[in-house]
Amino acid sequence: MTTLSPRRGSILKLIVDGYIATGEPVASSVVASDLNVRVSPATVRNEMVSLEDDGYITRPHSSAGGIPADKGYRFIVEGLESTPNEPAAHDFAAIQAALERRRRDMEEWADAAASIVAGLLKTLAFASAPRADASRIKQLDLLLMQDLTAMLVLILHETTVVKQLIPLESPTTQDELYSVRNRLHGTVAGRTADEITRQIGTSDTGHGLESVVLDSTVSALRERDQSKVTGYNIEGLGRLLGTPELSQDNYGVALTELLDSDDALYDLSEGAPSDGTAVVYIGEEIPRAEFSRCSVIVARYGVPSEASGVVGLIGPTRLAYQRAVPVVETAATLLGDLVTEAYYGYPVSGD
Repeated sequence: MTTLSPRRGSILKLIVDGYIATGEPVASSVVASDLNVRVSPATVRNEMVSLEDDGYITRPHSSAGGIPADKGYRFIVEGLESTPNEPAAHDFAAIQAALERRRRDMEEWADAAASIVAGLLKTLAFASAPRADASRIKQLDLLLMQDLTAMLVLILHETTVVKQLIPLESPTTQDELYSVRNRLHGTVAGRTADEITRQIGTSDTGHGLESVVLDSTVSALRERDQSKVTGYNIEGLGRLLGTPELSQDNYGVALTELLDSDDALYDLSEGAPSDGTAVVYIGEEIPRAEFSRCSVIVARYGVPSEASGVVGLIGPTRLAYQRAVPVVETAATLLGDLVTEAYYGYPVSGD
């Protein structure tokens, strides 16, 4: 962690807090009046010169107030990481209530999380639905489309539905498809593509139409598992683009185009650890250079090795990190409780 003297650290914190609150450079006289120990504005100015020389703040000119640089924000975030930082009670209650309303509908969790985080923090928030690390089948169905075409329908544990057309070698009835489905249920239920392949090798299952269905099932699962990008729910784009720092030089237009692709959010989310701890990227630290005027906070949620998703936000670097980090981590924790309940039947936190 970056170290500063106690006085210099206090001065930097006041500059960061003041700039986050007002968006205006923070004058040395304001800092001096807010310090717990009495020091003169001249002493504060000298300390601000040192902070500028070390890259923690910038100043438009020598007599101007201080504006935090990315390094200054990073110092504040490192302080949050070293001490417990609980969410405000009203933030926790709001997130819990928003997710509770969608508790029985897994497909709505990402939308609810993105919406409440964006609303609380007045910036862009995003979330992905929980997705299995390796897709597991909950149910398999076969539907006759035409005499020589059937549709394979796979319902996965994370409630995703995968469909694939299967050509038939000879005319087949729906009753025959029902029989095949019933015979294959024990082979595929609860299993991944690799597990189904191993099961086929140790059983007599897999002849004729059964073999075709099993091959199609394994192929569909592997295709899904190999696709890195999933859908993201995004809320609050207008709020993000409305901030003064991001409304210049057509920067907002570039961001909008970038966010049209799931690839960008995937790259921002990839570094989030599996324990629900939020990772914070500030300015030039962000994995995608196009977000260099922004800060990103993202946390992963779910059940390790079973199913996971992410929840996060994108804002200007002038972001209230002390509030934003706990909000994102709380959303991740409560979403993780919902995933645990869906997979194992455990009650979520607070029940």
